[in-house]
Amino acid sequence: MKRKRVSEFLTEDEIGAVLRVPDRRTLQGKRDYAILLLMFSTGLRKAEVCSLRVSHVSTYRNQPVIDVIGKGKRHRRVALNKDVVEAVLEYQKAMKLVETQGIASLRGDHTEQYLFYTMGEHGKCDVQPLTHKAVDCLLRRVRKAALIAKRITPHTTRHSFATTLLDKGVDLKTVQELLGHSHIRTTEKYLHTTDEKKMDAVARLQFAL
Repeated sequence: MKRKRVSEFLTEDEIGAVLRVPDRRTLQGKRDYAILLLMFSTGLRKAEVCSLRVSHVSTYRNQPVIDVIGKGKRHRRVALNKDVVEAVLEYQKAMKLVETQGIASLRGDHTEQYLFYTMGEHGKCDVQPLTHKAVDCLLRRVRKAALIAKRITPHTTRHSFATTLLDKGVDLKTVQELLGHSHIRTTEKYLHTTDEKKMDAVARLQFAL
């Protein structure tokens, strides 16, 4: 019987290698690191990341959260861990510095500004919000730099997020809500991935002499 192809995901070590790629001394590096960490830590879709506004990052019951409008205009609230918050704040501070230096001009209400912007020549900030193409290019670039053999797409980051949670014992219903799936059947496919990992792990055990 032909096995159904399962889309790839990254291990925690591979995610760590990817996150070490951006040069966080630069504005672009701070942006790239914040985007990557956000995607791996929240499972956001590419379109959701590109449409994020500053006002979407807030607190709920003293917990940093991000309010997301997903497919079908469905709203969900996703908690942000300390590392993601620090990465986003570091990027925002760098953006404000760039503005004061006249390299970029982001007019209008600060809270309604986009969270992420494209980077032009020499890493200068463009007034254009982050594009889908820019996210795809970022993932291809860090994959190559991190020497990852697997293909990395926005779905790979979502798959990695879901698989990591399930491996750590998070229940399927919670993962469904975090990913914004309307049907739990969509989330269940990630269980097959964790089952295969467990079978492969056992298969590697060799105790016989």
